[in-house]
Amino acid sequence: MARTVRNVKLTTRSARAKLPMRREPYWTVISEGCALGYRRGDRGGTWIGKFRDDTGRRHYEALGAADDARDPDGLSVFSFAQAQERAREFFRLKAREAAGDMAPHEGPYTVASAIADYLRAYERRGGKALYTTRLAANTHILPAIGSLPVQKLTARRIEAWHHALSEQRPRLRTKRGKDQKYRKPDLSTDGTRKRRATANRVLTV
Repeated sequence: MARTVRNVKLTTRSARAKLPMRREPYWTVISEGCALGYRRGDRGGTWIGKFRDDTGRRHYEALGAADDARDPDGLSVFSFAQAQERAREFFRLKAREAAGDMAPHEGPYTVASAIADYLRAYERRGGKALYTTRLAANTHILPAIGSLPVQKLTARRIEAWHHALSEQRPRLRTKRGKDQKYRKPDLSTDGTRKRRATANRVLTV
């Protein structure tokens, strides 16, 4: 985890409560061209990310609510430290866009978005398992967690998905548009080992 930048005016809710309300956010520089802002409102504050690209253009992103009225949960309400981590995700995304590594993305950046970017990059660099990698993503990853914003992809969620994957019945080839067919599960030690090996291969993707 990156080092948390200090700002005595923003670190605690009691310190933020003393700030006058204004339209312009209170900014904390995280790194060159990257800043985290706090805007105080009547019902609590919000965190804002600001990224300046090589042309000098500024990009802004609403990151979520500050923990002024509610305890932080890392999902919709963020402490100052959590807001910095969320802002860094935004900075990395905009830096990749500026470098041409991916197309600009509108809306929440989901697991499906990340998989699509990964597959495009994999194809560009001549990956030799593109078909099986795409098949694994379409079959085992996207239906389960594809709509999940990457900010909510916690270790616990990945572990739960990985465990469920290792417990799935083996699939049979099924005609498109038909209900998926399955083989009878092999409950032997070797069958369990094979399912776990398959789950681990998908996890690698």
